[in-house]
Amino acid sequence: MVCHSGVGLTPLVDGVLHHFSAGGLYDGLVLLIDDESLSHWDHTRGDAVHGPLVGKQLEVWPIEMTTVVTEVSTHPRTLYSPSDAGLFARGFGRVSGALAGGGFLGRGLVPPGFKGTMSKPDDRRTSMEHGVGIVVEGRARYYPMGVAREGVTDDWDGRQLQIRMGPDGIPAATWEDDGSRPMQLFTRWYGFSFTYPGCEIFSGAPPSLPS
Repeated sequence: MVCHSGVGLTPLVDGVLHHFSAGGLYDGLVLLIDDESLSHWDHTRGDAVHGPLVGKQLEVWPIEMTTVVTEVSTHPRTLYSPSDAGLFARGFGRVSGALAGGGFLGRGLVPPGFKGTMSKPDDRRTSMEHGVGIVVEGRARYYPMGVAREGVTDDWDGRQLQIRMGPDGIPAATWEDDGSRPMQLFTRWYGFSFTYPGCEIFSGAPPSLPS
């Protein structure tokens, strides 16, 4: 995904298994659609936003993102199957990566027509900037890569949150007291700010770089 955001979703609605696939784009973010009711769902929050199941909520949980190289070097017995991307995806990925200077954290490009799905962006940060978004009991706060890369310790109502870079170059957040992981997304600013409008920005964040 262009926004790089990803979460875990339990595909049960009132205890009944539903089957999901990509159903479109809105604000540059994937809308899921379920086969059973043809309702559309926010892929990050897990709530139905259009159709007969509006108001229903899927269980949402954070996932740990990494790279294949890091996973295989850490767990040599890991089994994986490389995807067979189509011609357009391979070509677009090579061009995007080259212009971004290579690597997973590059500036990147967006497919034709992509920006046409987006409303006015939150201009407090640069749209394609990477960062860590934390969501706790509906409260959302964004930590740009500029501070996440250096390491963060932040107070959440008396509980200390730590963000540290992993060996794969991807930041992860844990609670200092017990090492558990809060709801978090490794994402681009536009994806997090569209999903959580008016979200907080870490007070120690440096100014956003121009696009």
